[in-house]
Parts: sequence; structure tokens; C-alpha cells
Amino acid sequence: MKKNNGGILINRRRALARIGAISVTTPSLVKFFGGSTVASGLLHGCGSEEMASEDVSQLRVALAWINNVEYAGLFVAQAKSFYSSYGVKPIFLPGGPNAPMPSVSVAAAAAQLGFDNDLRRFIEAINLGNDFVIIGAQYQRSPGGVISLANRPVRRAEDLVGCRFLGQEGVKTIVDAALTLAGLPLDYTYLPAGYSVSSLVENQGDAYSGFAVNQPITLENEYGMKPNIDYFFTSWADLGLHGYANMLFCHRQFLDENFQEAVRFLAGTIQGWRANFENPVFGVDLVLSEYGRNLGLDRAQQMKQNLIQAEYMKSDLTQEKGLFWVDAGIMEEKMYPSLLAGGVEELPDANAVVDTRVLEAAYELISKSR
Repeated sequence: MKKNNGGILINRRRALARIGAISVTTPSLVKFFGGSTVASGLLHGCGSEEMASEDVSQLRVALAWINNVEYAGLFVAQAKSFYSSYGVKPIFLPGGPNAPMPSVSVAAAAAQLGFDNDLRRFIEAINLGNDFVIIGAQYQRSPGGVISLANRPVRRAEDLVGCRFLGQEGVKTIVDAALTLAGLPLDYTYLPAGYSVSSLVENQGDAYSGFAVNQPITLENEYGMKPNIDYFFTSWADLGLHGYANMLFCHRQFLDENFQEAVRFLAGTIQGWRANFENPVFGVDLVLSEYGRNLGLDRAQQMKQNLIQAEYMKSDLTQEKGLFWVDAGIMEEKMYPSLLAGGVEELPDANAVVDTRVLEAAYELISKSR
């Protein structure tokens, strides 16, 4: 079943560009990524014959970003042998600017599981014919939002009207959605920007698109600014745009055929995140000394990020049922309106997209292993 938003039409080319020209056929992926260099790294060892002969306990997991503390729980789970105790051996495929998006990797069978940090992009991938299913969500709300300074704070959607907005590629759609959802005119100036918050500090704009776990830390550490005094961070959720982030997903066929492997991976992941928050220093040390040792990461920043992200992994639902819990009803009632406001015309039945059976089985497995 699909929901339609009347007169809003999807620009299919833009959708293709946003999700990296996802296709369920590997030749198209090879063509899109421009030859053998990237494609061979993405698809090596992923032919159907080889996959059939692999040990199913070895799972390739595509990450949405680089190996920093955003994935500390996974690294802790591996270091503390939570995964191996359940008989699974995950191989993490780091994301980043030069890596294929998780939806591309899973569609091409280069990974069995993936973390997607953008609900809109994920839904667009489904609309292009990928039979994906969400089995958990790391962030209950996106850590993305709007950063502004004391001279012109942005605390409500109304504050976006008339502002000079500094944003990265694709962010204009989000700003438009926030204004549309609030019933406000699309009256602002959009200015393309990179990932450095210096453009905001230098007064090149009034508001800047960033992440609670990134640029605000820079404002504090490098510029000596204080939150809610010198600068303000307002999440997209606070502006009315709700959505899961870092959703753990897979292809429905994989889940049908390898349900227990998915359960064991999620159980180990949940235990890893629990251990990380019990001792956040250990997770940071793992990232800096092993998983992200060549990335030039700053210890102070990574430590703050690890503490801040804990709040984004909590919700009333997780307080009741546990980390990573998702709910189709919440997604349909609270998150789908944001996607409609952003111009996504077709929305799949949320009950078909979200499958909580893995979560239920994972928590049962954890309770038995105590």
C-alpha cells in the first residue's frame, strides 16, 4: 500500500542522484561508479556462487560514515567478543565521501547488512525497487540540525524565514520541508557551504546545517563558545522534522534466509552499545588506537561525541523496550509527514518496512545469555 501527496511529483533524476543510482543489478553499479577501480573494491568476492559457499556467520556490514565513535558500540562488541560469543563475525565496511552508500552496497550484495543515516534516502531506495527492511535504529532522532549564533538565533521554524542559510548538498530540501510543515513561506536565501562551521563564525550566513556531535563541539573547543549563550543548536526534530537515523537494514530475502544471523548480530550490537556507555573511554580508545587510527581524529572531540550521541539513541520507546527499538506506527504518524513535506510522493506501508521480530529475538537471546 502506498500513500500519495496529491500534486507533489518526485524528480526521479534527483532521487537517483541522491542515492547513488541504486540498482539491483551489479553491472549498472559498475557503470555508475565509473569503471573497475571503485567497482572492484565494492563487489570483490560478491558473486552469487561465492556468496553461496561463504560461512553465513560472516556478515559484511556497510557503515554510513567513517570509523569514528559513531560506531563505537560495534567496535566494543567486537573487542569484547560479544559477536563471537553468538557465532557471528562481522566485517565492517567504512563509509565516507569516497565510499558507496550502504543502500548501494546492500543492493549489490556487497554487504548483507547496512546502516543508513538518512530516512528520506532510504525510502527513496525502496521506491526505486529495493526490497529493504529496517530491523533496528541506532538514533531515535537525527543528530542533524541548525546551528546559529547569538546575534540571530534559530530556535523555531519561524526563525528560518528571511535568514541566510548555509547548507551542504541536499540540505535545501530539508529547510524547505521544515518551512512547509510549519505552513510558512519558502522565504530565505540558501548559500552552499562545506562541513566547516567557520563560514557561520565569519558571518557568511545566519544559520548553518550541522550535527550535534560535530560542529558544536568545534565551536566550544576552538572558538570558546558556550551552548545556548554564544551559539544555539536546534535539531531538525525540534523544527518538526522527525526521523530515525542510522537505521540497521537488510534485504528482505536475506532476512528470510538468515534470520538467526541477523538476530545474533543485533544482540551483540546492543550489548556493545551498552558496554560503550558504561565505559565511554574504552570505545574512544578503540577508535583512536585501532579502527580509526589513521583518520586524524581528535580525542577530545571523539569523547564529547560519544557522550552526546547517547541522548539521540534514547526515546520513550527505547526507555520502555531497549536500544535500537523501532515502531512502524511512530514512523508513519510522526516521520512520514516530514517526508511528504520534503516532496517524497510515494511512501511504502510502514508495517512492511519495519520488522521488529529481530529485536524481539535479540533481546530474548541477550536475556538467556546472562
